[in-house]
Amino acid sequence: MMDFKTPPYTRQIMLIAFIFLAIIGLKYSSEILGPILLSIFLAIIIYPVLMWLKKKDLSYNQSVIVTLVGTLAVGLAILWFLMVSLVQLVKELPDFTINSSGILAQYGNEIIKFIVTNIPIENITGLIATGTFILFAVIFLVYELPLIKVRLVNGLGADNPTLTKIFDIVEANITYFIIRAKVNFIYGIGVSAILFVFDINFAILWGLLTFALGFIPYLGIIIAAIPPVLVAWAKYGIWGAIAMGLFFIIINTVAESYIFPRLTGKGLQMSVFVVFVSLFVWGWILGPTGFLIGVPLTLIVIKYLENYDETRWLALLMTSEAEEDDSKGKKS
Repeated sequence: MMDFKTPPYTRQIMLIAFIFLAIIGLKYSSEILGPILLSIFLAIIIYPVLMWLKKKDLSYNQSVIVTLVGTLAVGLAILWFLMVSLVQLVKELPDFTINSSGILAQYGNEIIKFIVTNIPIENITGLIATGTFILFAVIFLVYELPLIKVRLVNGLGADNPTLTKIFDIVEANITYFIIRAKVNFIYGIGVSAILFVFDINFAILWGLLTFALGFIPYLGIIIAAIPPVLVAWAKYGIWGAIAMGLFFIIINTVAESYIFPRLTGKGLQMSVFVVFVSLFVWGWILGPTGFLIGVPLTLIVIKYLENYDETRWLALLMTSEAEEDDSKGKKS
């Protein structure tokens, strides 16, 4: 009997077709898939806290209780703060204008008008409901994660290569999120403090926005700068807006070009082009959630592509490690 082998180009075509179908499926299920994926990644961030408590001589049940109660308290506090701040912001925005006859002021007022007309005021209740769903999904996942790990090890075996790859992917995402959260927290506190000193309205809200949008590389902090810059413009004139804009540009440059790459090291380096494009690809597929978790999702894709000969070259193109190795070799 003659053996029939699938030609390499046929496997490539089948793989591309599979990816295309997967993207379509993700796109059409984005409304429910986005919050679920976000809750999974948030649970992955909180999971190390549970492990840290276990190392502090607390029993597993005690560690779980402390972690879940802490998560619930912080989550409810954030939801309450967002609800109160958004209601107050919606009341004040219609009266917020830049008092100047200059052409730039006219553009500024146009931007404010655009923001006001596009804020989903009627959907604030829906946003709070989604936030509540994510909060409780995170709590249940944090409780289940250690049990899921035990079940996988018992079912597949600790030495199973597939399981090892899954744990590697989870570890890479934990590392990414923890480092990003630390950097964002520092900058969020710093932004709130500066805005408070200069009497910029809703300083804590803009600091929280900086923390959240900081998970969007290169663009997040710049987007978070728009409301404070407009408020500074209205209060202190065009030079106040320029100074506030420069402040955020410096923060963004330091965070993305120095601190974050230095902390992540070689293991999480991706091509800048891939990071930039992945944000818009995942944003198109999953909506706003895609922008927040686009980088870790791309990390998962890269790890998956590395496992197969037909796609390993794609993984190499999406990382910057080879480029760094070549430059080091030339220097030596």
